[in-house]
Amino acid sequence: MVTAIIVNFYSAHYVARAVNSLLSSEDRRKPDIWVVDNSEDATEADLLKKILGGTCKVVVNSKNVGFGAACNQVFEQTESEWILLLNPDAYLEKGALEALCSFMDKYPEVGAAGPLIYWDEGRKFLLPPSPSPSPWHYLLTSPDDRVRTNLAWLNSLWWRHQSLSVWRAAGPKRQRNLSGGHVLLRRTAVNKAGGLFDTCFFLYYEDTDLFLRIRRVGFDLFVVPEAVAVHQFSGCARHKEEWKREEMARSGILFMEKHYGSHLAYRLAKRRKQGSGRIRNVPVITDLGRPQSPPVFSVPKKWNSGWLLEWSPNPFMFPAAGYLGKGDKAVFPREVWAILPAGKQFVRLGSSRKFLLPRKIWQWEKR
Repeated sequence: MVTAIIVNFYSAHYVARAVNSLLSSEDRRKPDIWVVDNSEDATEADLLKKILGGTCKVVVNSKNVGFGAACNQVFEQTESEWILLLNPDAYLEKGALEALCSFMDKYPEVGAAGPLIYWDEGRKFLLPPSPSPSPWHYLLTSPDDRVRTNLAWLNSLWWRHQSLSVWRAAGPKRQRNLSGGHVLLRRTAVNKAGGLFDTCFFLYYEDTDLFLRIRRVGFDLFVVPEAVAVHQFSGCARHKEEWKREEMARSGILFMEKHYGSHLAYRLAKRRKQGSGRIRNVPVITDLGRPQSPPVFSVPKKWNSGWLLEWSPNPFMFPAAGYLGKGDKAVFPREVWAILPAGKQFVRLGSSRKFLLPRKIWQWEKR
C-alpha cells in the first residue's frame, strides 16, 4: 500500500489535477490519498471538498500548521511502508508511481526516490536536481567580493554539468538530495532517521533536512528517470510570494544552524564583512526590458547540434531550469512564459556539450 500526501495552500484547482493523476494511473499500486488543507480559508476548504468529492480523505486544519507538520499528521495516522509526497501544483505521469515502487522494492538500501521533473506539460523545461547545502558552499559562493563572485559563476557551471547528468541519465542516478514536492519514501528509512519532518521548519528545507538525516543513517537517494512528474512550481498561493521568499530565507538559515552551526566555514561565513555593495566580474547582462511575448535567441552555428537554454531567478544561474534543443533558434516556451513568477528573469544559452561558457546572460522583468 502507498499512502499519498498532498498539502493544499490556496491551490484547490491544482489539487484536483494532482489527485486525478494518481486515481487515473494504470499503476497496480493504487494509493490511499490524503489531502491536508492549510489555507485557513473556509471558502477554499469548501471548494476543495466539492472538487474532490469522496475520492480521497480530506483533513482541514483550522490554522496553517506548516507543510511539514501537515505531512506529519498523515504519517502518524498511517502505517504503509511507502509514503508518496506530492505538491498540489505537481502531478505524476502515467507509470511513474509504479516505476518508483518497483525500483525501491528491488533496492532495499534506497530510502527515497524521486522522478525526472518537468516544469511544463509540453515537457520542454526540466527542473534542476535539488542541491545539497554545505557550509563550504555557503562560504565560498556568496557573490559579495571578486573571489566569491568568480566562484559563484564556476559553481553554476558545475551545477549545470550535474543537472545535465541527471536530465540525460539512461537509468537511476544516485543523489545527495531530492525534492519533497514529488518523492516516494520508505517508512523504515524515515523512522530510522528520526521521523518524517522537523516542525521547526515551517515551510522549505524540511525536505532537505529529512534527506540529509536519511543519508546519515545509511540509506541512499535516487532519481529514477523512468518516472516522470510535472511541477508548475510557485503555482500555490501566488498572492503570498513575498511571504514565501521570507520563509525560504529563514528556513535556509535554520537548516545551516541545525546541521553546521559549529562548522568553521559556516562560522566564517557568518562573521565575514559584506562587500562594498559593488559586485565585480558579474556576468555581462543584456536587458530585454519588459517583453510582451516570449523572447527568441539566436544560436551560434557551432551550438546548433545541441544547446541548453537555462532559466534562473538570479544572475549567477543557480539553481537553473533547463531546456535542451537543437537548431539556430532557441524560443522560450510560451507555456513556461505564462507561469513565470513576477520579478526579474535571467536566462543563459550555451552548448549542451561544453562545460565552460561565455559569461553572458539575458534578463527581463515580469510584472
